Amino acid sequence: MSLHRIISSALSGPIITLALTLASTATATAQDLPGFGDSEARPTGTPFKLPEGLELTVVSYNPFDPDTCKRPDADPAEEAPPAQGLAAGQVNLCLQFRNTTRQRIDVDLPPGLVWISSSQENQNGMFFERMQLEVPSEQYLFAPIKGDCLNPSRSAPGPGIPYEIGPLTDSRDIREALGLMAGADLSDPMVSATASMLMKPLYAGKPLTQETRRDLMELPRRQG
Repeated sequence: MSLHRIISSALSGPIITLALTLASTATATAQDLPGFGDSEARPTGTPFKLPEGLELTVVSYNPFDPDTCKRPDADPAEEAPPAQGLAAGQVNLCLQFRNTTRQRIDVDLPPGLVWISSSQENQNGMFFERMQLEVPSEQYLFAPIKGDCLNPSRSAPGPGIPYEIGPLTDSRDIREALGLMAGADLSDPMVSATASMLMKPLYAGKPLTQETRRDLMELPRRQG
């Protein structure tokens, strides 16, 4: 047997074994993040705290009946506030703030903030954009928000499902992706649906690719 064939024969086994091991490892590491996809674990990340003196109740609401997200003391003729967030978002949440202090409280809800359903049957949600709200002194503020669905295999929440404010996700890929889409016009249903589609592989634990980075940066931006 020639020297070339001897070397090739000796190396082929280890090389094939190494290739299969690397492929298996790559597959094993691509798994749903906690609280995302089919994972029933609690989402992980940096805990989020509301300002002192502010109480918050969160329930899902029917976006086709916006009056279900109005302050309890609102005049019947008063229009419900417009929904903020992802136009194509499936997790429709009514954030019900109550300011117990005698001064205005400003609330800054960052992108990547996760909202956790009280039921494993319903989707968790996440904000793609920063939400800045002002709660008047000794008053209520009801804010309808549309978040992205983190669990495609679960049902979208019907009205009245309790939610709790979760952490700011600790996924570096998701946080980078949200930074890349900052300024995108997510009020456009087509743009927001595209943004949601680009994020789904990251929820499954897949890495952020250069192609996805480019696509996120090419989303149409808000004007003005």
